[in-house]
Amino acid sequence: MAQSVLYKYFSDVEARSLQTGYSNGEVVKAILRLKQVEHSGNLPIDIAVLGDGGAGKSTFINTMRGVRSGDQGAAPVGGYEASVNPVGYPYPSLPNVQLWDLPGSNSLGFEMSRYLKQVQFESYDFYIIVSQSRFRESDGELSKKIQQQGKGFYYIRSKIDNDAFSMQMQGTDFGEGQRQIRQDCLNNFHRVSVEPPPIFLISGLEVTGYDFPKLQSALASDLQKIKSTAFRLAIPRMMQEIQRPRRQMLMLGIGLWALLTVPLGVLLAPRFPLFTAALFMVSGWMYLRRQLGVSERELGTLSGAVAKPVSQLKADMDRPSPRKWQVLVPQLLLGTVALGCTVAWCTGRDSLFHWPSVSPVPRWLCGAVPPMVLTFLFLKDSLDSRLRSDELLANSALD
Repeated sequence: MAQSVLYKYFSDVEARSLQTGYSNGEVVKAILRLKQVEHSGNLPIDIAVLGDGGAGKSTFINTMRGVRSGDQGAAPVGGYEASVNPVGYPYPSLPNVQLWDLPGSNSLGFEMSRYLKQVQFESYDFYIIVSQSRFRESDGELSKKIQQQGKGFYYIRSKIDNDAFSMQMQGTDFGEGQRQIRQDCLNNFHRVSVEPPPIFLISGLEVTGYDFPKLQSALASDLQKIKSTAFRLAIPRMMQEIQRPRRQMLMLGIGLWALLTVPLGVLLAPRFPLFTAALFMVSGWMYLRRQLGVSERELGTLSGAVAKPVSQLKADMDRPSPRKWQVLVPQLLLGTVALGCTVAWCTGRDSLFHWPSVSPVPRWLCGAVPPMVLTFLFLKDSLDSRLRSDELLANSALD
């Protein structure tokens, strides 16, 4: 399954056109194209069918598609995993819907985190967990991972015909038995702190029996909501893919600009490393400001197209992002070093750098390294912040 979200919704030509347009400053045009695709109603949906091996995932997919296990193009069944990779099958009843048969969560011998990576867990739009006999530990883990993504899922108790037969042999009322099974599922979801999803008790061999008709009807009625939720959640990644060529070019420029501080820093070292860094950071920041961003006129155009006030769009795109300590700590340390060198020179306490017996290397390092790294980190952080503003603007416009 392709991991690119942009190429999932757009052809190769159109995706490259969006990237080129964004590189030329057509931010609003890209956002409006995303909105147009969202409203087209032709969004592809990938539904992952997952659970332990032998739970009846493949039989369920075949029954949903109206094929038998021996038919051409049917998912292989038999209690074994035919592939360690997910396999997709079109769902004829609903356009642009693909059912993905995932390997059993207990069949690859992986711990859960490695299993999720192997099956590209986060790339799906919706999930159907298939379980037999009882609620399993893996069901709880999978449902928590789904909930953390903000996506939806159904929970299926498969092979309910076996449970019905057991209840009949024990003289248990089947209606009461179904109620107990549902309640047990609800209790287990609450136990693992997951909002219970729709629960269906089905037999993969009886498409017209038990909850199978309800499941098919629910999927059809929920499809538009599933599409909308999936597309909205994909907006940040789509924007990042649209921005990628532009970001790569600007990162190259930032790296070269930061390198230019080295000769200047060496010539002035150890006198003014802080001034060197400030000069290059401010000028680089001003350049990024000219290269990126949305004008008032463009915001007005977007405001009219999405029926949202310009003030709201501005507020959403200017929302502060959490700063990572991995970025802040190096900047603070390097800034402190540069400040210390500058203060030492200005106050006449820089004798360490002028002792005849001391190599000039410390002077060069003090004058060159802090400005170079500080400039690079600052401009990289500024670039990512401005790109994120465009992502937030897209989220606001499409919300």
